[in-house]
Amino acid sequence: MAAENPERRSSQEHQQRGLTTKVALRRLHEEIERVLLEHERQCGTESSYRKLRAAFVKRYDSPLGWLSIGTSLLASGALLITGMLWPALCLLAILSLDLFVVVRENNLRRTEIFRKTRHALGELQLAEQHFSDDWQPTNYPHLSNPMSPCVSLQWTYRDGKIVNMPWALLVRGDYIVLRPGHISPGPCHELETKKFFTANEIYGAAPHGDPPVKPVARPPLPDLVCCLESTPYLDNLTICLKKSLKRPPTIYNQQRYLLVTKYIQQWGFISALVITLISGLLRLHGYGLPTDEKHNWRFVLIESPAAAIIPLLPLIFPLMWISMNLWGIARLQCFLKTPQAALEKSTSKSFEEDLDTPSYDYQNVSLLRSNVFRIWMQLWRGDSELLPRSANLVQVLGSISALCCVDKKGILSWPNPTAEKVFFLHNTDEEAREDGAGSQSSSQSESDDVPDVDEDHKEQGIVAEVLDLTHDQHCPFRLEFDDHEWKAHIKSLKPLGLAILLNTCSPLTHEHYAQFCGHVTAVAMLDKDLVPVTNRRCLCELAKQIGFTDHATDRFALEGQLASYRHLQPDVVRRDIRFARQLQLSSKVKVPFPHSLSVVMRENPGGYLSLFTQGTADIILDCCDDFWDGIDLRPLSAQDRKRALDFYQRSALTSYCTAFAYRPLRHGIHGALSGPQRSGGECLYLELPPESKLRMQHVDKTHCDFQGGHHVKLGHSISTDSLLFSESKDEECNDVEGCFEMQCHQVFIGMVTMQYQAQNDIVRLVEHLERACIRFVHFSKENELRSRVFSEKMGLESGWNCHISLLSEPEPDNEKDRSTAKAKDVPEHIGKPQATTSTTATTTTTTDHENSLHPSAKVMYISPPAPAPATASVSESISAAKATEIIGDGLEKNYLLGPPNNLESSKTLSSSAPGAISNPDECNPLNAALNSDDPQSPDGEGSKESSQDSTPKNNLPGDSELEGEPDPNKHKQRHSLDSAMDENCRSLSTLTESTDQSAPINFDMSNRAKLPRGIENIRPHLEQVDNVPLQVSLFTDCSAEATRQMLDIMQSYGEIVVCLGSSASNANADIFLQADCSIAVEPLYPQVCQDVDAYTESNIQHNKLLWQRQSGKSKANDDEELLEGGLQGCAMQTPAHTISPLYLSRLLNSLPCSIAVCRDDPLSLVAIIELSRRFSLGLWNCIQYWACCAGSISILNVLCACLSLPPLLTPLLVIYLMCVPVPLIAISLAHIDVDPKIMNRATSKKQTDYDSRAFAFVMWCYGCKFIVLVVSMLVSYWMFLSESRLNPAAEVSEELSLDVEDDDDDDEDFYQFLYFARSSALLGIILHFVFISFTFVHRDHALWQRNPFTNRIWGITCWLLLLFHTVICVLQLMLKDFDEQFPKLWAAILVMFGGCLLSMIVSELAKFQENKVNARYQRRARLDFGTKLGMNSPF
Repeated sequence: MAAENPERRSSQEHQQRGLTTKVALRRLHEEIERVLLEHERQCGTESSYRKLRAAFVKRYDSPLGWLSIGTSLLASGALLITGMLWPALCLLAILSLDLFVVVRENNLRRTEIFRKTRHALGELQLAEQHFSDDWQPTNYPHLSNPMSPCVSLQWTYRDGKIVNMPWALLVRGDYIVLRPGHISPGPCHELETKKFFTANEIYGAAPHGDPPVKPVARPPLPDLVCCLESTPYLDNLTICLKKSLKRPPTIYNQQRYLLVTKYIQQWGFISALVITLISGLLRLHGYGLPTDEKHNWRFVLIESPAAAIIPLLPLIFPLMWISMNLWGIARLQCFLKTPQAALEKSTSKSFEEDLDTPSYDYQNVSLLRSNVFRIWMQLWRGDSELLPRSANLVQVLGSISALCCVDKKGILSWPNPTAEKVFFLHNTDEEAREDGAGSQSSSQSESDDVPDVDEDHKEQGIVAEVLDLTHDQHCPFRLEFDDHEWKAHIKSLKPLGLAILLNTCSPLTHEHYAQFCGHVTAVAMLDKDLVPVTNRRCLCELAKQIGFTDHATDRFALEGQLASYRHLQPDVVRRDIRFARQLQLSSKVKVPFPHSLSVVMRENPGGYLSLFTQGTADIILDCCDDFWDGIDLRPLSAQDRKRALDFYQRSALTSYCTAFAYRPLRHGIHGALSGPQRSGGECLYLELPPESKLRMQHVDKTHCDFQGGHHVKLGHSISTDSLLFSESKDEECNDVEGCFEMQCHQVFIGMVTMQYQAQNDIVRLVEHLERACIRFVHFSKENELRSRVFSEKMGLESGWNCHISLLSEPEPDNEKDRSTAKAKDVPEHIGKPQATTSTTATTTTTTDHENSLHPSAKVMYISPPAPAPATASVSESISAAKATEIIGDGLEKNYLLGPPNNLESSKTLSSSAPGAISNPDECNPLNAALNSDDPQSPDGEGSKESSQDSTPKNNLPGDSELEGEPDPNKHKQRHSLDSAMDENCRSLSTLTESTDQSAPINFDMSNRAKLPRGIENIRPHLEQVDNVPLQVSLFTDCSAEATRQMLDIMQSYGEIVVCLGSSASNANADIFLQADCSIAVEPLYPQVCQDVDAYTESNIQHNKLLWQRQSGKSKANDDEELLEGGLQGCAMQTPAHTISPLYLSRLLNSLPCSIAVCRDDPLSLVAIIELSRRFSLGLWNCIQYWACCAGSISILNVLCACLSLPPLLTPLLVIYLMCVPVPLIAISLAHIDVDPKIMNRATSKKQTDYDSRAFAFVMWCYGCKFIVLVVSMLVSYWMFLSESRLNPAAEVSEELSLDVEDDDDDDEDFYQFLYFARSSALLGIILHFVFISFTFVHRDHALWQRNPFTNRIWGITCWLLLLFHTVICVLQLMLKDFDEQFPKLWAAILVMFGGCLLSMIVSELAKFQENKVNARYQRRARLDFGTKLGMNSPF
C-alpha cells in the first residue's frame, strides 16, 4: 500500500513511482493548451456578422449602439445631399474610427481570458524547460503541515518522492496518496485493487457496529496509492473560459448608457430632430418669425436639423470613454507595481497600511506618467493581466459597496491558532502556608473567575486558575501572559511546558499524529454527532514563555507513541442536542471526537520512563486520578473534575482546547501499539469503550502499577527510585490490556485553549471600509459560534441582525427514520474484510467542517479487519491487518448510511475544530442567571455529574453499568434532570461553578431577529419581509455554492461585490467569477511547528530573473525593471521573479481574478480603492461635462431653428467643437486631487431605470449652469443679424427687391454679418465653456474654498484653447476688413463675452444647491448603511 513511514518510502524510491516533475508540467501544459485551443476554435468559427453584432448588441458593454451608428449615417447622408462634403466626410471618418476601435475592443474583451491563460502557459513552459530541475521537496508545503480549508494540497509522488502537491498542478497519471478522511482530488483508481474513486469522494471507514465494551486494538486505515485518471484543474479552467464574460455591468457603464445613449443619443436626438423639422415645415409654409431670411427646403429641412443633431451623435465619445478607462487601469497597474517605499515613509509591510491620514503620501510620487503611458500602450495592445475589459477593476473598486472575504485562515487570521488561556488546578492553602513562611512569590489567584466555591473546597483551598495570554500582532507565534505576576504559578506551569515540548512539539510525533488524524477523521465520519478536531497545534512559544530553552528536551528519548480514541455515549449526544437547542443555533453543535496521543519518554541520565499524554479533555480526565497542584499530587475529586470539564466544554465551543497529563512508568511499551518508530512500521491504535470511566474494572489487578483508591496520593504511593528495576525488556507491555492500563492513573497537568487571531491589518481594513460605507462581509465555513467569535475579533458588528446561517434546514423526520433504518442493517456484516463504497450523493450544502466539500461529495468506506480481541497478542492483530483485502470477492455490501442531511453532510478532517462542542449540562450563563427560578434544587444542574463522570461521587461504577445495562432509577433521574433542563429551570450554581467567566459564550448567541436560515430562504425574505440580509456582515456555515448564490443575490439587489479569496483553494473559481471583480490572495501556510518552515524557496529565489539576465532577455521583459529601477522597497504586487510550484498554482487558480498577490505583499486595499474612487469620480465628472456641452450646443441650434434664424454653429463647426475643445476640457477635468473626504463617502447603488424626480433635478441643476450661455449667445446672435437688417443696404433691398444686383449685395451683407456672428460665437462659446468648467474642477467645494488652478492640466488646457481661438477670431475679422462695423456691434459683443462671468456665478450657485442635495443624500446613505432594523427588529 502507500508509504506510511520514511523507511517504506525510502525503500520504494528506487521504483521511481509516479511522474517526474518535467513530464508532469509538460502534460499539464499540453492539457491546458488543448482545452484553450478548443475554446479559441469555437470563438474563431463564429461568423463575422455575429462578431460585429456582439460588439454593439450589449448596451452596457459597448459605448456605441446600433441607433448611434444609424443616426451618424443618416446625418452624413443628409449633409451630402445639401452639398456639405467636408462635414459629411468628417462624420464618416470619425464613425469608421469608432467602429474599428469598438469592434477591436470587443474582440479583445472576449479573448482576454485566453490571453491570460496563454501567459500562464508560457510560465508553465519556462518552469518545465529551465527551472523544474532545481525544485526540491522543501519547495512544496511540508508533508505534516496541518490542513487548512484555504489550501488544497495532495500527497503525490514526483520524481519518486512524496511531496505535498498544490491541487492545480496535479495531472492525469499522477500517483497520489489518498489518506483516510481525505477527499479524492479527481477521478482515480487504487493501484493494487483497481477500486475506483470519483472526484470529491471521501475515503472513509466502514461502520464497526456497536462500540466495544473493552479496549481493542484497531489497525489504521491504510493510505491508498491511486492513479489520477484526469487532470483536476481542467474543470476549473473550463468554467473560467466559459463564464469570464458573464460578470454584471458596472455602475459607470450603466450610468453611461443611461445618460449618453438613452437620454442624449435617443431622447435628445429624437426631440431635436422633431422640433427642427416641425419649425422648418412651418417656415416653408410661411409661418416663420419675421426674422426669417432667404431659405430653400434643403437648408430648412436638412442643414438646420443636421446642425442640431450632430452634437448629440457619438462622434469621438467611444474613443474617449475607452481610452480613459484604460488610462485608469494603467494608473492602477503602475500603482501596484511601483515599490511601496516610494509611496510611504514607514517601512511597515502590512497587507493594509494604516491610512488614518487618508491623503496617503501619493501626491509626492505622482506615478511617473511615462510609466503609466507605457502601460497604457500595452493595454491598447491587449495586455490582460488585470482583466481590464471583462472586469474593469477601477470602475468596480470605485463603486464597491461590499468586500466579501470567503477564506479565513492565513488571510484574515494568522494561519496557526495561538494559546489564549491556560487552565490548571491550584491549591491556595499551600500558598497561604508559604506566605506565612515569608515567601513573596504568591500572587492573587484568579478566583474572581470562580466566584463561589463549595464549602468542602474552601476548606481544601483548591481553585481553578485561568491565565490569559495575549498574542503579539506583529508575529505569528509570539505570546505573553496578561498577568504580570504569572511567575507565582511557575511550579504549576513547568510540567505543562515540558509536556508541550515532549509531545505536541516533538518533531518525532508529527508524522504519526498526521496519520492518526486521518484515521480519527474517517472514524468520526461514522457518527453524525462528532467532528474530528485537530487541536494539537504548535505551543512552543508557550513553553518558551514558561522558561524552557530549545535544549530542554535533549535529555529525553522517544520510546513509543500510544494513540487512542473512543466514541461517545448516546445520552451525551442527546444532552448536546438539547444544549444546542437552548443556544438557539441554526446548526447543531457537534462534539469534538475524543482522542489522545501519549508518548513514552526515557530520561537519559537514570533511564526513568515517563508517559506524557495530550488530547481532548474528556478522555484525558477519565485517565487521571490525581492532579499536580504545583507542589504535590492531590486526588482529583468529582468537583475538580467537574470544573475542568466545565472549562473544556465552554472553551471548546469557540476555541480549540487540549489537555495534558503525565505519569511515571515502570514498564516500557513495544510492538505495534507503540507506534511506527519502534515496531518497524507496523502500527495499531487503541479504541476505548465509550464510557472509559469504567476504566479499570476489568483489568486484572496484577497488571496495575498502583493499588489503592482514588484518594491515595500517587506521589506518596510510588517513588521514582522504585521505578529503576524496569530495565528488563521482557516486562515491556505489548498487549492491549497493558497499554490501556498504562494510560490509567495519570496525573492531570492542565489545559490550554487556542484561538485563531485576526490579523491587525484586517482589523484596520474593516474600520476604514466602515468609514467609507463599504460593508466587509465574511463568508465563514464554520458554525455560528466560532464564526461570530472570530468576527468580533475583526471588529465586525455583532449586535442584532448580525449573522445569517446559509445552512439549509434539516430534512424531515420520516426521511431520518428511513436513513437510520438503513444504517441498522449494517452490523451483521461487520468484520468481513471487504471494501465498501457508499454511493449516496449528498446534494446539500456542506458546512460543518472547514474543508468545504464539493456538494456532490461521496464517501467511500474501506472496512478495516475485525478488531483484535483484547487478549490477543499484537502480532496476531498485525497478521490480521496484513490479511486484509481492500476489495472482497463475491458479494459486496454497500454500507449505506442514508442520505446525510445538511447538518451531517460532510465531515472531513477539519484542521481545527469546525464544529464545536457542547457542554451537555451547562448552558448560557446569562440564561442560567435569568432562569434561576427553581427553589427546590439548590445545586440544580451544577451538582449533576458531567457526561464522563456520571456516577454518584462516592460510588464506583457498578457491575450492571459495566455490562451495559442501564440502571432504571438512574434513567428516571436522568430523565427528570433533562426535563428540568428543557424547562430552563436552572439555579445560579451554574454560574458560580463556571471556571471561566470570560468564556466567549457569555453573550447571547441566538439570532433573535428571526432572520432567514438557509440560502433558499434569502430571496423570499428580501421580497416579502425586509432587506436586512443585504446588510449583514457575517454568513456562517457557507459552502462554495451557497456563497456563490448569495453573491448573486447581493448583485441582483444592486450591490457591487468584490471578492477576496485564497488562490491556493480549488473551490473558489465559481465565486471569483460571480463577483464583479476578484482579488486572489496566497494565504500564509499553517506550520506543524514554529521551528519548521511551511515551505522554503531560498534555493530557487529569483530564478526567472537570473535566467533572463543570463540569456540577455531582460530588456525584452523590462516591465518590472523600469518600474523598480533605482527604487528601494517592495511593490504591492510581487513581481514574477521566482517560478516555484506555489507560484504556478497561484497563477492557475487566480485566472478569473484581476489581482493576485501574496499575503506578505504590502497590498493596501484602502489605497487602491481610494485611487479607483478618485479616478471614477473624475471620469464621471468628465462625462457629465461633455454631455452638458453637447446638450447646450444642440439646444442653441434647435432654438435658432425655432426663431427662424440660421444655425449659430454650422455642422463643421459643431464637429470641430465636439471633437477638439470640449473633449480636451472634459478630459482635463478628470484629474481629481487627493481629498480625505473621498474615503468617507457612500457610493450610490446601481440606478438603471428612469427616475422622473432624479431626471427633473439633473435637468434643473445642469440646465441652470448652461442657461446663461444659451440665452446670451442667442441674444447676441439675434443682435448681430438684426444689425445687418438695420443697414441702409437692407432697406434699399426691400424697395428694389426685383433688382438682382441689389439682392446680391444684400445677401453679401447678411452673410458677412452671419460670418462675423459665427466667428465671434465660436470664441464666445469656448469662453463660456471654460468659465463654466471652473465649477467642475472641485465638484464638492466652492470656488473660494478650493483654488481651481490646483488642477494644472485643466488650467494650461483652458489658457491654450482661449489663446488659440482668440488669435483665430482676430485674424478672421482683420482679413475680412470688419473693423468699421465694431462701433455698431459693441452691445452684441458685450452680451456675448460679458455673459461668461454671469455663467460662472449662476453655475456656482447651482453647484451649491447640488452639494446641499448630495450632502443630504450622503447622510441618508450613511444612515441606511448603519441601520439593520428589519421588521423583526427588537426595537
